[in-house]
Amino acid sequence: MNTTAARTTTAKPVFLTPNGHRLFALQIVPTGETSGAVLYLPPFAEEMNRCRSHVVAQARAMAERGLHCLILDPFGTGESEGEIIDARWELWLDDARAAAHWLAQETGFAPTVWGVRTGALLAAELATSEGAPALERLLFWQPVLDGKLFLNQLLRLRLAAQMFNHTEKETTDQLRTRLSAGEVIEVAGYPLGGAMADSLATRKMSDFTALSKTRIAWVEVVTKPGQALALPSRKLIDTLTEAGGRIDVQSVACPMIWQLHERADAPELETATLELIIAQQGAAA
Repeated sequence: MNTTAARTTTAKPVFLTPNGHRLFALQIVPTGETSGAVLYLPPFAEEMNRCRSHVVAQARAMAERGLHCLILDPFGTGESEGEIIDARWELWLDDARAAAHWLAQETGFAPTVWGVRTGALLAAELATSEGAPALERLLFWQPVLDGKLFLNQLLRLRLAAQMFNHTEKETTDQLRTRLSAGEVIEVAGYPLGGAMADSLATRKMSDFTALSKTRIAWVEVVTKPGQALALPSRKLIDTLTEAGGRIDVQSVACPMIWQLHERADAPELETATLELIIAQQGAAA
């Protein structure tokens, strides 16, 4: 990777057609020679929208250093075909696998897969699943480590809305029962069905033990400079490292962009991510 001179970049939309449906993706490509490839997998529901402008800015910064970036809208999200209620975790995994293969063929490079929040959980499963494509590394932004915990946090958004609107109150267990019975419930403006809820609830980053064979760049947001990562993250990183994993960690004091209704600048996140990728690239050279 060229770590000195920034290049100009171009945005190029593309539609991929895996598994009989059309997926929209935005390519951010460098002018001149390409030195690597990055596939982006987004977080879930509204977190995807809140992160989008930051993701595009980060992809431009990567492309300025020679990386061909592909920002994927999985089935039922963004500009891709389908509705979110019809999406399945396994289908998103197939979409990610197809996009990784397409990007490798397009660029000639094994891609880095960059996942944000639940996108990191999907990236981890992609890297360790049967028939996984060859990958350069994984890049995690604030990875969700426990899908069940994430699901419960998601359901609490509905409970909070019920309290605000003075409507009948439910518990997370009651909501889970309704989902398991086949009902669709609305959470923060998005429909959530039982199949997706069950898939989220059964995913844990610690189950993907083969991650120790994949190089990982791990970026987490903290509230103040120098603060340690959250304990669950530290424990998992230690476990993977002891198993032979190569994990480079960077904590960044900046806004938690996936939580904010109004966009907030987070240049520290972009800079730290780029420096981490450049350092890993240099170490591998």
